[in-house]
Amino acid sequence: MEHCSVLMNPHKQTRYSFMKYFVPIIYLLLFSASSLPAQPGSEEALPTLEEMVLPSVKQLLNETPKDWIVLNTGGVLTVESVTPRPDTLALRQAEIEALEIERRKVAASQRGPLSEKINELKQLEVTVPEVQGNPEFRLPIRRIIEIIHHEDLMIRRIDELLKVNNIDQSLELLNRLRRNWDAWPGMDGAHAKIVYTDAKFRIEQGKYSESLMLLDEVYRLNKEYLGVPQQVDRAIQALVEKSIENKDYPQAQFYLNWIRQRFPDRPVYQTYSTQLSNQVTKILVEANAAATSGNVEKAAILVDDAAIIWPLAQDLRGPHRTHTERYQRLHVGVVDAPGNADAYFAVAPPDLRKRRLTDLTLFELDRLRDGTAYYRTRFIDEWEPTDLGREMRFTLKQFRQPYEMQDVLTTAEIAPLIFNRLNPEHPEYDERMASYVESVEVHSPTEFTLAFHRVPPRIEPLLASLHIRMSQDESVDESAMDPGGFRLASQDEKLVVYKRKIEEPPGLPKYHVAEIVEHRYGSYEKAAQGLRRGEVSMISDLPDWIIRRMQADEEFMKRFFIIPYQLPETHLLQFNPASKAVRNRELRTALAYAVDRNNLLRENVLRDPKAMNGKVVSTPFLSSNPGKNLLVEPRRYDLSAALAMLLASRKQLKDGIPPLTMIVAPGPAAEEVAKKIAAKWKKIGIDIKLVMAHEPRPENWDVIYRSVQMVEPLVEIWPFLTIQERAKIDDLRRYPDWLKQELIQLDRTSEQSRAISALQTLHRHIWSDTAVFPLWELQRYLVIRKNVQGYPKNLMHGYDQIDRWMIDAWYQTELP
Repeated sequence: MEHCSVLMNPHKQTRYSFMKYFVPIIYLLLFSASSLPAQPGSEEALPTLEEMVLPSVKQLLNETPKDWIVLNTGGVLTVESVTPRPDTLALRQAEIEALEIERRKVAASQRGPLSEKINELKQLEVTVPEVQGNPEFRLPIRRIIEIIHHEDLMIRRIDELLKVNNIDQSLELLNRLRRNWDAWPGMDGAHAKIVYTDAKFRIEQGKYSESLMLLDEVYRLNKEYLGVPQQVDRAIQALVEKSIENKDYPQAQFYLNWIRQRFPDRPVYQTYSTQLSNQVTKILVEANAAATSGNVEKAAILVDDAAIIWPLAQDLRGPHRTHTERYQRLHVGVVDAPGNADAYFAVAPPDLRKRRLTDLTLFELDRLRDGTAYYRTRFIDEWEPTDLGREMRFTLKQFRQPYEMQDVLTTAEIAPLIFNRLNPEHPEYDERMASYVESVEVHSPTEFTLAFHRVPPRIEPLLASLHIRMSQDESVDESAMDPGGFRLASQDEKLVVYKRKIEEPPGLPKYHVAEIVEHRYGSYEKAAQGLRRGEVSMISDLPDWIIRRMQADEEFMKRFFIIPYQLPETHLLQFNPASKAVRNRELRTALAYAVDRNNLLRENVLRDPKAMNGKVVSTPFLSSNPGKNLLVEPRRYDLSAALAMLLASRKQLKDGIPPLTMIVAPGPAAEEVAKKIAAKWKKIGIDIKLVMAHEPRPENWDVIYRSVQMVEPLVEIWPFLTIQERAKIDDLRRYPDWLKQELIQLDRTSEQSRAISALQTLHRHIWSDTAVFPLWELQRYLVIRKNVQGYPKNLMHGYDQIDRWMIDAWYQTELP
């Protein structure tokens, strides 16, 4: 009994070490398979459940797993893990009952083996740790009140840790438990308690967004978890207040929708939904007043703002339709803005978008058929050749529809523009037009005639570059001379706004797009997300992999149209004729051979192994153009040939090949491809420095990565090669003589078939000389919401005939 007094003092012995002092007592308790005789001393030797010390995290993770067996005497026996588990007693009792039922069904003479099996099951085999000799014993299950398994002890330790917000160690225990068991009684509850405690702790720290994600996890684990709605209230209230303060209403809507979906009757939702509805009501009153006073633009902006603040407001739909259909605003998602391409001196895509809105031309591209371009005009009613084509008589339009964005012009505005192109002293002088047009004769305010030195193959492409601009005479009222179109109203880092110069008059049954708002996003993916959320209604140039993903989404296609442009886009590398290094033909050819265009097109540009919307080409102009030489095949990818040509170029360049500078077109896709090309060139020993479009323009450059849409190569190939607005002979001074002669000969060929034949010859020579290295031709798409209508069937670009577009009122009625 001396030893018993030591054991009963939990402050002097741990729960795992008492066994070595009481081996005889354990034997007395466990050895008998029948009734257990009273052992007062031995029962006092075992600690009670209240006296047991919960294992530490270190012990639970590192030591041999042990279970606690609570006996009917009140003592607790520590043993190594017992089986079966969990619910050992219930499983054992189920086995016994099943055998007893079976024993009752058999004859008495055959019950012996079953009885022995039942008696064995009534004994639980346990292993007592730290017992010398044979540590295995049999314990009658009738003496067992409860078995607290090692896993149960882990869960109890987790409860203790959470009382002091020790999340890390609690998760460590839970992860160990999950690695060993797919399911364990109380494990899911422990998980929920850990996450809930973590969420509550983060709320106290002011980390409301993080806490909300954790509370959402608790909700998914147990929708009835006590305390979650109250904690959600605290987090949502703080997040919504901050969002409203920052005027981030979509964010506030997100949080309110979050709580509405999970806890619809919480007062937090009711409070803020009422507050936002009242705010919308005040805005609608202001919008109606603005419309009454004639400020339809302000009214439309106000109701758009109201729809952003709280789209569930009951009185919003009617006023929103009235004001937004009167002054229609088209919201467009873009990834770049005009004026940001400092290094890229060619016309960048965002600048081209701006030009198509703000600059009206005498002729515009209308459609393509078999590679041939057909034109339309806003200003001319008729144009007829006379004197066997040596003259062309033009009759101007005298009327315009209210929706049209151009004004009615007279010869007083048109003729000076042509005179300026013919005057060598004027800044707008055009050598090519002057070589064709001999004179301009004005017959009346609506009629004039062009007389030609030599007849151009087609007059429309020649005049398509004639921009209709305001008079340069400061004494003339500019508003009276304005040809129309859109003007750049404002621009900042996030928004670019264009507005109609000539507004539609009041009282019309239908109105058209009056304002275009370009929303700038950091990536194509974010722009696509903005389209889905309703922030924008159109994106004019998404990568192919996003387009295919949208086309495969049935729900998306119910709300949007994906329309192919009739005009594809060509990407190419153009070499600087002023660069001493790339004037070497062998070096240019080596660079071309080292570019694996097929792989880049499939892996990076389209991300489509089938390359359904792109192809490798050999022409800088449209591959469907009749000027393409069919005998010219795209240059193959051949590193051996590249190295051979590189070796030849090194022999010719006595000073060696200097590091090359390549200017890259704006846009994430072009930048990614340029990096891949530069990496391949470096592998064959050519150093290359990339200059992105938004970076400062370098003093010298060798290669430029461009994207072009060359519809009329007979007219455009010259200014394309010189990267200038107009064709000038002086710009060809750095090109080889053969190229100068062929360009001039092509430009002076009046007969269409001969001109096409000359273009085919030029194409073959340019390919052979590697003056330009075409990469691929891409099919592009417009993604537009179905409430936008009126765009042409043959869409040439993102703002084609924009003055005909109409927008039915729409706003996102579902909370994010």
